[in-house]
Amino acid sequence: MDDRVFSKRTLLWLLVIGMLSFLGAFVASIYQDKLVKLNSYGANSYSESAVGHKAFTKLLQKMNFRTRISREIRGGFNFSDVKLVIEPQTASGLSNTLTGFSGVGSLIVLPKWDVRPDPQNSRWVKEMKLKQSGQVLNILEYVGNDLELIRNDTTLTAENFTWDSELFSLDQQLSVLAPQLIAENTDVLRPLVYNDQGILLAEVIQSDFFYDIDRTWVLSDPDILSNHGLDNAGNAAFIVSVINELTHGKTGGVIIDETSHGYASEPSLWQKMFEFPFAVVSLLVAVSVLFLAWSSFTRFGSPERSDQEYQTGKEFLIGNTAELLAFGGHGALMLKQYVDRSLQSVALNLHAPKNIEPYELLRWLDRVGHARGIGISSSEVIRTAEDLYKANTFNVLAAIRAAQNIHRWKQEMLHGTG
Repeated sequence: MDDRVFSKRTLLWLLVIGMLSFLGAFVASIYQDKLVKLNSYGANSYSESAVGHKAFTKLLQKMNFRTRISREIRGGFNFSDVKLVIEPQTASGLSNTLTGFSGVGSLIVLPKWDVRPDPQNSRWVKEMKLKQSGQVLNILEYVGNDLELIRNDTTLTAENFTWDSELFSLDQQLSVLAPQLIAENTDVLRPLVYNDQGILLAEVIQSDFFYDIDRTWVLSDPDILSNHGLDNAGNAAFIVSVINELTHGKTGGVIIDETSHGYASEPSLWQKMFEFPFAVVSLLVAVSVLFLAWSSFTRFGSPERSDQEYQTGKEFLIGNTAELLAFGGHGALMLKQYVDRSLQSVALNLHAPKNIEPYELLRWLDRVGHARGIGISSSEVIRTAEDLYKANTFNVLAAIRAAQNIHRWKQEMLHGTG
């Protein structure tokens, strides 16, 4: 009886398949970006058409902004990030992508064009026409009520804009064909770039929708950053200045949302297993399993059980997360940033006095909290967290509890205990 696990022929096949799989995975890792593409003719970051945003995305990357395209509705973010929602298709899509986001800023760019693809080239457009005003107003109403859209003759080019000199230092005027502007409404918007007909860029006066985002800006006309308008006059320099201001000089990253264009892709292990290039690994595993099963036909008995026990439950998950944070060594910095951001957000929304010392601000918040019937002391919550991130040894579990207490304190201070 032959006791060999594999015959020479089987072993040879295994070596050939393994080498081909390794070579395929190596080639795929090099040319992944060229082999996997999302083609589109519409107004999105994948589109090379006149109304697309691909040139804008590449411009941000070349200007060294930390830019990524997001297809996840609840994707991860840092508190220093800025989210761009460019030409969302619906108000619900805009709402879904901004709900739960609490970065330093967001930019909403209103839609403008309805397009039809070119039959000769699916990546280009053959016909463009202005969207119906009602479609754009539905999205604008998400920003605030009583806002009006201003449109001009499609042959008119606007080049007479005025901008806030404290925010932008531009050497060249903007150029927008068939400008789409917003009527002035100082109760909802603070104009940043405008002309005698309306507003091109404005800051939203904080509302319930954006209470957890530091700054939300609205750009009324997407032609400023579209493929066909980006290189007109000073448009490129202007939009780079806008992103630079929102990210506080590239301190934060830029998240370009694509879920509002129908490209949502929630993380799924099973889905990833059959997508390129992970499908190469899945194929290798499947072939290896088949050969292993083939080679085990002459064996008897079941494999030995492993003595290792796998734990489940919240306690194990929390403990494992805490160990990862401690191993990374960034827990204290994360807690400090969260404390500072939460304190600033509460003080801003409650209109705390400006230019006061930190201890005076805490006393003021204590008085406000007491007047509102809040059972949590502002001073106690903040100082407990400060003691943790200033300590020589960082206690991760205590930091998690402190962060939870700060979140609960913030919600009660801003929205009450109900």
